[in-house]
Amino acid sequence: MNVQQYRNEYVEQVFPKRFSMERFYRRRVNLVEIFCYNEQMQSVYLVRHGEYSNPRNILAGRLPVELSEIGITQAEKLREFFKDKNINVIYSSAVHRCKQTSEIIADKKISIKYDTRLLETHSAYQGYWVKDWSHFFDHQQELGGESIEDIQKRIVAFFEEVTKKEEGNFIICSHGDPLYALLCFLFQKSVPGMRSELPDYPQTGTAREIIVDDHGSITIA
Repeated sequence: MNVQQYRNEYVEQVFPKRFSMERFYRRRVNLVEIFCYNEQMQSVYLVRHGEYSNPRNILAGRLPVELSEIGITQAEKLREFFKDKNINVIYSSAVHRCKQTSEIIADKKISIKYDTRLLETHSAYQGYWVKDWSHFFDHQQELGGESIEDIQKRIVAFFEEVTKKEEGNFIICSHGDPLYALLCFLFQKSVPGMRSELPDYPQTGTAREIIVDDHGSITIA
């Protein structure tokens, strides 16, 4: 008995009469195609804008400050990084430093969509020089603005919405606080109520990959 005869006999035993060899191999191909489809992953890149000019060391907030020379270089390096990442769209904060970063990365080749849920923290301290950031959110109840919970609520709602509707890879370009609040949610840990040297706090001009599978399971690279 040659190999082909043995294979035919084996298939007839496993798939009696109802399946021909042609149907068996066609079915096998279909199963492989289904398996490959189920293994498709989506990459979401969390990008913090480049460094910005801030000679007075104020809280820039949503003020239209410009990227510094270092910030422009950081954005250009990100553009090179994303060249082979098959990015479909960039979602960005409309704050000027994020717009500049997104436009440099896009290089007029990727569409940019702006969403208010990606904006910088709304703070009464905007434009003010603060030496001690440990009480940054303490003024919120008295003077208004956002708490860290407010920030997390809006960016998590945005993330869950776009990951459901987008099929390809995309970039989220935002600010340190919103991105950190999102990472805390993804890591399933509570967000601290103060600013300090925090682990996993996004640095300017950096990107972090979030991998989402077809079932919505998330892996943080």
